[in-house]
Amino acid sequence: MKKILLLLIVILFNSCFGGEKTDEELLAIDKEILAESMESDKVLSYKFAKIIIRASVAEDSISPEFTEFKSDLTKIFNTISEHNVEGSEGLSVLDYISIYRDYNKMKDFIKEADEDDFPTLLEVFIAADATSSGHKINVPKGIAKDYLQNIEHSVLSAIVVLSRDIGKDVSLYECFKTKPELLPDSEIKTLLQYFRGFVFFEKKLHYLSEDEISRNIDWLNANEGIDLPLTRLMFQWGNLSNEETYTGLHSLNYLFRGCNRLMMERDIDEERALEDFEVFLEDSKKIGLDNEVIWSVESYLYLKKEKNDKAIAALKKLKTSDLLSSDEKERIDESIEYVKNRESGKVLNGFYDKYFLGKITTKYMLSLLAEIDWQKIMEEQNVPYTKEMFATVDNFKSFIENYNKYTSSENLEKAGDELMKQGEGLWDKTKGLLD
Repeated sequence: MKKILLLLIVILFNSCFGGEKTDEELLAIDKEILAESMESDKVLSYKFAKIIIRASVAEDSISPEFTEFKSDLTKIFNTISEHNVEGSEGLSVLDYISIYRDYNKMKDFIKEADEDDFPTLLEVFIAADATSSGHKINVPKGIAKDYLQNIEHSVLSAIVVLSRDIGKDVSLYECFKTKPELLPDSEIKTLLQYFRGFVFFEKKLHYLSEDEISRNIDWLNANEGIDLPLTRLMFQWGNLSNEETYTGLHSLNYLFRGCNRLMMERDIDEERALEDFEVFLEDSKKIGLDNEVIWSVESYLYLKKEKNDKAIAALKKLKTSDLLSSDEKERIDESIEYVKNRESGKVLNGFYDKYFLGKITTKYMLSLLAEIDWQKIMEEQNVPYTKEMFATVDNFKSFIENYNKYTSSENLEKAGDELMKQGEGLWDKTKGLLD
């Protein structure tokens, strides 16, 4: 937090004596905010779970701190491995309380540790495969560790974003850990950057999101006509030609960059946003798209240009969208009445503004993501250990849900009451663990 305050003071000083804040200064603030947000309880629980697994095949020499806690991490890993995380054979309340005690001993280490110092999840799966098969299986040659773990971070971010149990905070953490600059320019990198841009947009890190999306747009503009088979597969655009797929991905990038710029404060950002929306609509019309995002962007642009009749027509279409609640549809009716009686030059009313446009766009993107069967896509692409990856994610969800359930200060007391009912011996054992 101190870093952010210091950065804000510097930027405020520059803005008072050196003019308007620059893109670079605003991007630096977002990077600091992102870094500071990585210490929430949910993120630390998830990071703890990942380090337990990744450390299971690590050498002692990673760091002196790891050497100190290696035996504790190994004990926890063995406890988890001996039980199903879910179901009647899963970890008990006492197991979670014991793990919580060990976590408190190493909390500072978990906070400071970089999980990428440990072997990748792929290496853990390979080690388990080697143990069960009785012979050594090497990590595929020529695949750098940096590349592997960046793909892992990106895939995990995409898999968990819609999860009720761990969801968007953990997805943001995985985005934070991903370093797209280490990946070669390709369709995969473009899709990963687009996804990161969307996660940053949802978290209101608009300068970070715009930076990701802008690099995507530069690459797409420099590679017009490139084949995009994964894009067709991911968005279920199997009925589109390659040219149409390119136009569709191009349009989505301009849409989200426009939405980011609209949320920014400078006049130049709004001007840039309107230009991006024009490109989005032009692309969308080329491939015949006609949906709620088109209508919401159209209505916004028509209102800005004071083309009231066209704005009303777009709003009426928007009202038919299943993405809108009944309350939002009622407020669209209010907006239509407002536009009918609006005097030239009057500002937009409080409801139909840039935040509403961002909300519609986010709902639309989440509805697309909800339709993606990541496991099927990865299996069709012959990604090794796909089933193991998804089983691990399911175990993360169950572990974090139960770990947080049994180890919050409020729930520890409830757990104690529950164990008291089961017998004084269990409660005495629990108190011993907590002590």
